Amino acid sequence: MDLKELKEKALKLKKQAECKAKEAIDYSAKKLAKSSFTIDTKEDLEKFIKKSSKTTYKNKETQEEKKYSHKVIVLIWEEESNFFKEALYKLPILFTKWFTQNIPVKLAKSKIKWVEFKKYWVKDIPSVLVFQDKKVYKVISWNENIIKLVKSFDLNINKLIENL
Repeated sequence: MDLKELKEKALKLKKQAECKAKEAIDYSAKKLAKSSFTIDTKEDLEKFIKKSSKTTYKNKETQEEKKYSHKVIVLIWEEESNFFKEALYKLPILFTKWFTQNIPVKLAKSKIKWVEFKKYWVKDIPSVLVFQDKKVYKVISWNENIIKLVKSFDLNINKLIENL
């Protein structure tokens, strides 16, 4: 084998690897779209939003009653866009940040039957909806702002949401 043959084989292997990587990303993106991390019905969305309702706790010893407000986060995306493929590496980072604050998070398809996202103040897709007490607390629009959430080194997602 001479150098020319080795170079041709290396280029051929490179093209095969790129093709297989693209196939793997497409397959993973489709699986994520069909997984339990993704909201695709109106009922699922309403059920998830209900998790943001206030809860009360009564201390048995002091009989003191405390109220806790909860947040849930819905990331709205378009299935056909590249954002979903990029989400494969962004989501683990976001889930880690949200897990540290005990905030449930799910993806939602941009086209859900019987759901108008304009009702939730969504103007652009992708967007992040933050619900508190079953109401829209904050809407974070545009891919750049979502990337800011991902790239920040701060694990306090509540502070990041307030700053955006």
